[in-house]
Amino acid sequence: MASLLYTEFENKIRPYIDLIDSMRELGLAQDLPLPTIAVIGDQSSGKSSVLEMLSEVALPRGTGIVTRCPLELKLKNAVNGSPWNGQLRYRDYSVTLNSPHQVEEEIKKAQENLAGRTGLSSELISLEVESSCAPNLTLIDLPGIIRVPIGDQPQDIGLMIKNLIKSYIKKEETIILVVIACNVDIATTEALQMAQEADPKGERTLGVLTKPDLIDYNTEQDILKIINNKMVPLQKGYMLIKCRGQHDLIGNTSLANALEKETEFFCKNIHFRPLLDTKLASFQHLSTRLTNELVIQIRKCLPGIHEKIGSKISEITKQLNKLGGAVAEDTRTRVHNLTSKILVYCEELTNLAMGDYKNEYNPEMKLHHYAREKFTEWYAKLDIARIKLNENATNLAKHHEKYSQGRELPGFTKYRVFEAIIRDQIRELFDPSLEMVNEFSAKVATVCNTLACQHFNGLPVLISEIQFKIAEVCHKMEREAEQMIRTNFQMEEMVYAPDEMYSYKLSEFQSLSQQRGTNTTGNSNADVQTMVVHLQTYYQIAIDRLIQMVPMVLRYYLLQELSAQMKVELAQLYFHCKDLDALLREDDDTAEKRRALKDNLDRLTTARNLLMNH
Repeated sequence: MASLLYTEFENKIRPYIDLIDSMRELGLAQDLPLPTIAVIGDQSSGKSSVLEMLSEVALPRGTGIVTRCPLELKLKNAVNGSPWNGQLRYRDYSVTLNSPHQVEEEIKKAQENLAGRTGLSSELISLEVESSCAPNLTLIDLPGIIRVPIGDQPQDIGLMIKNLIKSYIKKEETIILVVIACNVDIATTEALQMAQEADPKGERTLGVLTKPDLIDYNTEQDILKIINNKMVPLQKGYMLIKCRGQHDLIGNTSLANALEKETEFFCKNIHFRPLLDTKLASFQHLSTRLTNELVIQIRKCLPGIHEKIGSKISEITKQLNKLGGAVAEDTRTRVHNLTSKILVYCEELTNLAMGDYKNEYNPEMKLHHYAREKFTEWYAKLDIARIKLNENATNLAKHHEKYSQGRELPGFTKYRVFEAIIRDQIRELFDPSLEMVNEFSAKVATVCNTLACQHFNGLPVLISEIQFKIAEVCHKMEREAEQMIRTNFQMEEMVYAPDEMYSYKLSEFQSLSQQRGTNTTGNSNADVQTMVVHLQTYYQIAIDRLIQMVPMVLRYYLLQELSAQMKVELAQLYFHCKDLDALLREDDDTAEKRRALKDNLDRLTTARNLLMNH
């Protein structure tokens, strides 16, 4: 019957622990926190003795820091009386152990390789033990907390240890197993203080009290107060155990004998005897409790792990898509891939220029939106110029009337004066129009270069070639746009408008002038006012032309023609290339990043499959 119960227990418990162990072996702990039990304790708290009793292996002992790397203890209960078997792994190294006596020496070697003789390392050493005496359990043993460095140890070794411990116990998925010696003041225990900081509500912390045989006479009630959660309450509470003492270690007392001695000790102690019945004392109850706690934590975390794995896979897939595929080996495929990349780049550039936004873009990349803003600014600038002329037209007319009068009789409106004023006013708009061309061209070049870096990421030679083409095309289109604007301003020197249009506009401004009640007394004032109305009329016509002409030139040359010309230039890139291998050579960082992302994706996909098959 007992055998059947154990088999049922094994079938329910082992798969959960194996699942998380498999994920940890995959390296999934790099990507997301996994449920685990982290064992912490002050130096000389009996932490190593607890782990030795649970694992049936001898761990490194001595003065100073003994545990100098995180040690993962994967304990498996052997079935059908299988012999003891062990496996130790770290980095790319792995060794099979045939005897528990090999463990201590192999761990020492591993720690020296990872941390030197006196240092500390965050790299994990994994020890898998399969034994008929071992529970089904996985724990992470962390270095004991020290206050003062010893010998050649770094002066900040204490801080380094605390930071390492915090990196494990801060995770919500971690159960914190705090080992505390009974013969010290619990209030001064740094391990418990660190656990309280990481787990303020005490939901994830289980306290283990050791060395009950070393307490002072008549202080048993103080220990019971702790166990009964009356001193420093923890939701998971406390358990009491008795490890092998120094005499037992010297005498090589076996695990079986040590467990018998522990049971005998609790049975004889009238204060602690009831704790056996309530399963709050002994290694037997501790190992069962830890296994149950770990499985409960795993069950609790599995839905979240599944969700996080899915999110990570989606995120990495996006990053890989952004990087693009690795450069193909055969020339035909490489040419095809290059052509496809260039076509996609040109299509996206055209979309940005024409305002056909099929993807989500940074606002800074939206060229058509930028163009609308610049054209609005241009309209506002010309409107200000129109208002300014309307306000100053009278003074301008009077000034020219005074200084340009020749042999003509009073009352003759001077057409050449009218032309001179108009030309001067329109010329003032030429430089601002060229400034706008330069700003617009610089913006287009920036967007083209940014887009090239996105589409051809990791191909520095190709990006350099494309950026050279961008500079060439942008310069060419900018010059053509400037020339077109220059030509239009030169045409504005002719001072021309269709008769019908001018007459219609003139009548509008004359009506406005009459409505304002402008004083026209005297021939001189009448001449000036007539000139003012003509100036306002023609300047409005010229402004209307410039408001449309400059934006149309910019749109045509720096958006429409530029994107079309880029397609032509980049399409010829391959045909003029003398060294295709150099052009498509990928930089080492990108290749390494892609490899790391693919490894990560494979790891996460395997983990997701494990979860789905669980």
